[in-house]
Amino acid sequence: MITIGIYGIRDTTHLGAPTYTHDHSLAVMRCGRVVSVVPLERRTRVKHDNQMGRHLPALLAELELDEPVRFVSVNSFVGDGLQTDDGNLRIEPTAPVHIQAAPVPARVQWFPGGLQRRDASGWALCHEFAHVASLLPFVGRFEPRSLLAHIDGGASDSASSFWWWDGTEARLLEASWDRLKIPVNLFNVNPLVRALLGFQTHEHLSIPGKLMGYAGHGQASPVLLTWLSEHRFFIDGPEDPQAILAIVNARFDRRWDAFDAQDPLCCDIAATIQRYFEDSVCEVLLDWQRKTGAEHLYYAGGAALNIPTNARLESSGVFRSMHVPPCTNDTGLALGGAAWIEFLEHREVAIHGPFLASMGSLPVPPQLDALDEIVASLAAGQVLGLWTGAAEVGPRALGHRSILARPDSIALRRRVSEEIKRREWYRPVAPVLLDQVAREAFGVDVARSSLAPFMLGAFRLRPGWEDRFAGVLHADGSLRAQTVRADDPDQTLLAAILDRLWRVHGIAGLINTSFNGPGEPIVHSTADAVASARTLGLDGVIIDGSLYRP
Repeated sequence: MITIGIYGIRDTTHLGAPTYTHDHSLAVMRCGRVVSVVPLERRTRVKHDNQMGRHLPALLAELELDEPVRFVSVNSFVGDGLQTDDGNLRIEPTAPVHIQAAPVPARVQWFPGGLQRRDASGWALCHEFAHVASLLPFVGRFEPRSLLAHIDGGASDSASSFWWWDGTEARLLEASWDRLKIPVNLFNVNPLVRALLGFQTHEHLSIPGKLMGYAGHGQASPVLLTWLSEHRFFIDGPEDPQAILAIVNARFDRRWDAFDAQDPLCCDIAATIQRYFEDSVCEVLLDWQRKTGAEHLYYAGGAALNIPTNARLESSGVFRSMHVPPCTNDTGLALGGAAWIEFLEHREVAIHGPFLASMGSLPVPPQLDALDEIVASLAAGQVLGLWTGAAEVGPRALGHRSILARPDSIALRRRVSEEIKRREWYRPVAPVLLDQVAREAFGVDVARSSLAPFMLGAFRLRPGWEDRFAGVLHADGSLRAQTVRADDPDQTLLAAILDRLWRVHGIAGLINTSFNGPGEPIVHSTADAVASARTLGLDGVIIDGSLYRP
């Protein structure tokens, strides 16, 4: 039996364009194991592609399904039913999909060729719990006495939900639009933030990461918090940036014609928003921990991409363990849907690494014949793309679709981030390093972090290590680092590069940022990698261990 998870309900439109866009995807599982995940944008090369209804028939045809199929469709605030553009696949739940862990049976009408019907069973799962279930392929099962949490801008009928897992079933504790709606929406649909950073409404999916990085350049202020609170953080507008600018000018005795992102006041406003978000999210999660006595936290949703908040929760020591999946935003919904159906059948799923995004072909084991040349090129200050194996799920490159460079040079970081990728000056880049080096650089706590392998945590250097990471040390003093185990079978190539750099050249890690240009999805195919390397002006591209010069 094949289980196919789909997140692909069509978004609403306004004036011919989507009101909001979401990352559509498809996931295939069999016998508790992930066969493949297809983030739609990687296939179509359209960033945040939300046109699954158009592309799903072709994706299903490529799977060459010759065994029984069951579908699970994840709903959204737009609705519960899914239909492809050609009408040949319809998945309609037999009852409304409420916020619950139990999937709702669905009627499936499937005409793969347009004429002959094919039998298939179906389910619909609420958006909220699909986020939570996206953890299962990376943890196998939830430990008893666990708090399950989803926090997102908008799921099917809430912005946050909290569940108690007793080892057998998930019991809903609370689901709410209001409790965390303002702090979460400050990061995606806040007119003040858009005005500060100069973004438009349709860019809402890219704003949270930028605000998170920008906030590190300021200091939170109680005075600013009071002012923001008086205006409800401008969450209700005004929409006109000039109207917001006039309010700021009047309150802080400025004569600005436009917001200046490098002005300390703007940085401090962002830092205060970040601190308010951290305080709000931590307060709710720790409150539920006190009420339930939860020993473990499983946390997903777009809000779980906020690294300072994750680091604060992990370092608090309140939970014995804390887990966030690499595909914690909407990119994980299809996988969460499929994983939950598989879990209900098997009561456990296999534990996987994050490299699950593939489209048919099996990864080729990397060769290490060019290792000396690769390491020498990186040590000399060159910037290389890396393509190997199946791609990462989720929004962050973790060593299979990455751009790499030395981490100890501010000038090199600027070349990678600002010149090659054309990112804003205030955004940090992350380092990747071997776990044994991380223990020396950060201390032993990093070895216990479940966030570090997915680049979802933040750490502080021990004295004496600053120069080795000068290019990736963020303005707030943290490193948003990824760790790699030397014996990880998925990271053979990257681990070998990191090991040789450290032992031979004393280079403690590498800059690791996603292999894509501005406004593009992460590269997927080798052709994408070579074309992108040429366009971006990289010094070379590593493909399964061989080094090519574009």
